[in-house]
Amino acid sequence: MKNKIIGMVLAIVLISTAFTGCKQNNETLSKTEKNFEQKIQVYPEPLNYNRGKITDISEIFDEQRNRYDLRGYNASDMDFTKIELENFIFDSQTIWPEKLPAKFDVETIVKYGKQPGLGIDYLHKENITGKGVNVGIIDGRLLVDHEEFKDNIVVYEEIFDMDSPAHYHGTPITSILCGENVGVAPEANIYYIAYLEEDTNYEEGYVHLANAIERMVEINKALPEDNKIKVLSISSGWDPESKNAEAIYNAIEKAEAGNIFVVTARLYETHKLFFNGVNREPMSDPEKIESYYLKYYVEGDGTAEDILLTPMDARWLASPTGKDEYVMYSNGAWSMVIPYISGLYTLACEVDPDMTPEKFWDMAISTGDSLDEDKRDDASKEKNMKIVNPVKLISEVKSKK
Repeated sequence: MKNKIIGMVLAIVLISTAFTGCKQNNETLSKTEKNFEQKIQVYPEPLNYNRGKITDISEIFDEQRNRYDLRGYNASDMDFTKIELENFIFDSQTIWPEKLPAKFDVETIVKYGKQPGLGIDYLHKENITGKGVNVGIIDGRLLVDHEEFKDNIVVYEEIFDMDSPAHYHGTPITSILCGENVGVAPEANIYYIAYLEEDTNYEEGYVHLANAIERMVEINKALPEDNKIKVLSISSGWDPESKNAEAIYNAIEKAEAGNIFVVTARLYETHKLFFNGVNREPMSDPEKIESYYLKYYVEGDGTAEDILLTPMDARWLASPTGKDEYVMYSNGAWSMVIPYISGLYTLACEVDPDMTPEKFWDMAISTGDSLDEDKRDDASKEKNMKIVNPVKLISEVKSKK
């Protein structure tokens, strides 16, 4: 019963929203000189959030999620000085009023939100960008031509006939992994399969997810031996007691047999690897470890010993509303941790062609920084939690290759 509850929680948060080798061809050209021909099945239309002017604060407050949703709104006539904008979403289309809360500066929030944090930008300056590493992503219908990743896409397919605009989830999630300006591994090669659109229900989604993983396995088999897909990022969970769950597990096993590290919300079940996201206030510096704290902890199956933590809050990410538009989520979820971890693994594979998931995870824990107990929730105080230190991690990868 516990696993069922956890699976349902993850599915709600994320969808509505084998350890194997990683040998890579290091002669792959850079993104601006890519040596692949893009195979784009379709270019979905942008999602339309043009919502007009706000006349009452209740129009933008989502009671179910306890947050203010400003995407696509014109709030120029509003007075927000007495509004506690702690949990919010806004985007490039949001028009702000002059009267804002104290210590709420949109320009600073966006500047910090662009940064993956914790030294990722330093690694990029050292030319560690995931260049040439093949990565799979399975998520919602994608705005394929977004400026953050349009040059990364090698393959884009949809697992069933879709007719809706780009899904709200897949576009920002993809930019976390490989966005040119906001991503962890901005020069990774992306193989993307869409399995969700806006009205896809859970059980249908599970069937489509299994089929999408199977399709990714087929694509991988057709690739040269020295240029396979190394990691598959799936920002989804599922109910393990669903009648359709077995097909997902079987598909993951096939992917692992093909030397693909499959990172999902149930990684604790498929690999006995545990992770969580750490929180950050939008006006705090993402490069400083002091900016992070743990608001809540979901333990998975209850057997966790070491838990890897990565940033997940207050990110300025590619928006499905336009190819040069962005969206800010003040509060993240596991769906934002999964592409971060997948991006880190991509960087590790670039540095060490013989990297494995087990080796990567051990290094990430051993080089990670401890989270002070006063910055944890009560459920996590006895756990060995380490915030990833990307610079130390990659240094360790270099030294052990």
